[in-house]
Amino acid sequence: MDWHRTHVICFAASYAVAWLAELVRWLKPTWKPLRWLMLGCTAAGLLAHTLFLAARWTPNAGQGRSLLWLAWIVAFLGLYGAMHYKRVAWTLFVLPVVLALVGLASGWWGEHGLPEATGPADRWLITAHVALLVLGGVGVCVSFIASVMYLVQAWRLRHKQPLGEGLRLLSLERLERMIRHGVAWAFPLWTAGVVMGMILLWQREELTWWDPKVVSGALLIVVFALLLDLRYRQHERGRRFAWGAILAFVLLLVALSIETFAPSWHRFGGGS
Repeated sequence: MDWHRTHVICFAASYAVAWLAELVRWLKPTWKPLRWLMLGCTAAGLLAHTLFLAARWTPNAGQGRSLLWLAWIVAFLGLYGAMHYKRVAWTLFVLPVVLALVGLASGWWGEHGLPEATGPADRWLITAHVALLVLGGVGVCVSFIASVMYLVQAWRLRHKQPLGEGLRLLSLERLERMIRHGVAWAFPLWTAGVVMGMILLWQREELTWWDPKVVSGALLIVVFALLLDLRYRQHERGRRFAWGAILAFVLLLVALSIETFAPSWHRFGGGS
């Protein structure tokens, strides 16, 4: 039996139950205990997730584990948001992203990629490369979640639905601010992570500019730059900006998974 995948399935199941509890809570607002069930299952999943990562982390721990770190940070933000915004359907939008990342991670458990570090400098580059990409991915995930909420809220306003009833979300202004901050956070971190990876390749004389991983990572940087240009130079706001952030999230998933359908020099986050 693959105990690694079994443990992953356990905390993924906790997140799934939490999401179902949150969904039913908004369909049946009078069922007050569902909020506590959602919080309890999210916290239990996060605790199991934390213990799993703490017991198995190494700097180049493999693509699956790097994605689990990204999922862990997003899950933590989801739990914090659920406790801070008690009247907002926060985890209804956050937990599907967490589950998608966990599912993506479990599919790559045991894959190999980056060669072993040959010295302290090499090890530092690998660690920095992975950490920066993970942290940049957090910004992309936050902007994606806020964008989906923004589009749902804009649709409700356009169809003159009462915002005080049923599903409750943050205001369009706050959601737009979250999108902007997520992109502004992701841009420098992701760019630095890609540069670190290219330095590592250059040192090993393996740098190939047309490697699918390099191209997809660079395309995501271009999308970040275009989004920031739209917002700060062209003063674009609203739906176009939200759709751009959703495109960035799609490209993030492509960048993390492109080696499954195109030959690439490594797996994101290194070998396991």
